[in-house]
Amino acid sequence: MKIAFLCGSLEPGRDGVGDYVQRLAAELLHQGLEVTAIALKDQHATQENLHNQQVAGSTFPILRLPATWSSNRRYKRARQWIVEFDPDWLSLQFVPFSFHSKGLPFGLPRQLARLGKGRAWHLMLHELWVGMDVAASRKHILWGMVQRQLIKSLIACIGPKIIHTQTLLYQAQLAKVGFCSHYLPLFSNIAVPSNRPKRAIAQQFDSNVSTEATIRLVLFGTIHPGAPVTQFARDAARYAQQHTVSITLTLVGRCGSEQDHWAASWQEVGLPIEILGEQTPNQISHVLLNASLGIVTTPAWLIGKSGTAAAMQEHELPILCVAPPWFPRGIDTLTLPKGVKIYEEGNFSDYLFKRVNPNSIHNVSVIASQLVNALLKNI
Repeated sequence: MKIAFLCGSLEPGRDGVGDYVQRLAAELLHQGLEVTAIALKDQHATQENLHNQQVAGSTFPILRLPATWSSNRRYKRARQWIVEFDPDWLSLQFVPFSFHSKGLPFGLPRQLARLGKGRAWHLMLHELWVGMDVAASRKHILWGMVQRQLIKSLIACIGPKIIHTQTLLYQAQLAKVGFCSHYLPLFSNIAVPSNRPKRAIAQQFDSNVSTEATIRLVLFGTIHPGAPVTQFARDAARYAQQHTVSITLTLVGRCGSEQDHWAASWQEVGLPIEILGEQTPNQISHVLLNASLGIVTTPAWLIGKSGTAAAMQEHELPILCVAPPWFPRGIDTLTLPKGVKIYEEGNFSDYLFKRVNPNSIHNVSVIASQLVNALLKNI
């Protein structure tokens, strides 16, 4: 079976969906499929770039088309490559903001329909629309309504045989507008070394207190504003004092402007903090393997779309959401993902729970097999 993946950008380390596509393609190649990937509007490319990409020991062709080209030129060249590669499936990895700065790619549905005329489509919806939370502004609600109509138009134009998404919330939202979708969990873009030593933190936390001398918290990637970090830091300091343990916080990756706020809150209560900045995937993996608890600022109901949360889970870390209140409008039957808890003031000891069961982890090999099985059933 031959699959051509379509996305916005394929610049390594600069586009989460692009990195996802490349890891998934490499694993599918390892499992015996033929793959290619096409960046339809690459913001990081200055000219056409067709080359063999090496990822995780696998090599496959990718075509990157610069965003500075006209849409007609980009889609004409993409179609030439698709005809040459002749895939059984076109897999669109959709994020609205990959194709338009405001997430409103009005011409995209018709362009894709012409691009893949006569071919089987698979659609992976990594994001849907803005303004779906109860606190959304009128502007975002209206904006989201337009994005929702665009997604409906996209599905109508390309007629995908199967639709996937990686959060139960998105699956429920799609059902509300009349589309059946299937759950395909996100895997981590930070691979766990196959030859890794036994975890440095072997302790299985109980529900009340940790016997660790040091509890290591890690926050990886973008920190979203509005999280109750001041109270969270006070809770951690109180626990550390009551149980005579050290609680450290490590910030790793491109954390953004909120990094200083978190650092100041942690230092204010006298707890140690380490700011590592951008690191290689191997270095990030080492940090995660030595941590006790992963901290994310993504709302719990959206955690399925968080690559950093997926990385933590693949490294067997329990996850605590320290995020501003966020609840979806009109959806009230969702359950939290396994291994995830939502921070509440005064309950710090409740978060030191058992690690993620390695047998329940959705790594890239498992996800690739699930995708192949779904495609085979829909040929």
